[in-house]
Amino acid sequence: MMLILMNYYKLLKANMKVSKIIIKQIIPDKGHIGFVSCVIDNWLFLNNIAVFTRLNKPEEVRLVFPEKKVGDKKINLFYPLTSSAYYELEKAIQEKLKQI
Repeated sequence: MMLILMNYYKLLKANMKVSKIIIKQIIPDKGHIGFVSCVIDNWLFLNNIAVFTRLNKPEEVRLVFPEKKVGDKKINLFYPLTSSAYYELEKAIQEKLKQI
């Protein structure tokens, strides 16, 4: 799965399209405000991305991607490979949160 994602993002030349953003709000706890799922470029579904407010800018969000604990190690299930991909995702989620 990770190899497929890596090859896909190497081929990207244009901005990725983030769509079908679903926000599951929770009772805020230490900046954690909810979970997000979304679709990237109409073919990749991402789920359980944690959304936190930024400590220095509460009107902005930061994203934490899911991990799985295997023995003593934590393995990232998925994550953006570039900072520009992260910011595209963050921006799309930020805009969706403003609509709520």
